[in-house]
Amino acid sequence: MRAVLTWRDKAEHCINDIAFKPDGTQLILAAGSRLLVYDTSDGTLLQPLKGHKDTVYCVAYAKDGKRFASGSADKSVIIWTSKLEGILKYTVVVS
Repeated sequence: MRAVLTWRDKAEHCINDIAFKPDGTQLILAAGSRLLVYDTSDGTLLQPLKGHKDTVYCVAYAKDGKRFASGSADKSVIIWTSKLEGILKYTVVVS
């Protein structure tokens, strides 16, 4: 039998999506209007990322692990660097 690492955070919102960095070192949660980036080795919150103005519904990593994208109910898509340096591109979709 194999042990499975679990941890709990005091997130105030439900989790809408998760994405693992391709190398498995980070986990990103879409929770409310924020993204929460965790170290998968010990469950430490590395950084909460703010940029969306409404609920974040999806997050996905690029295959190379250098960038990830998030989409929100505020009709925006944000491209982030995986080094947690901030926003690379911010797009608002108006229809």
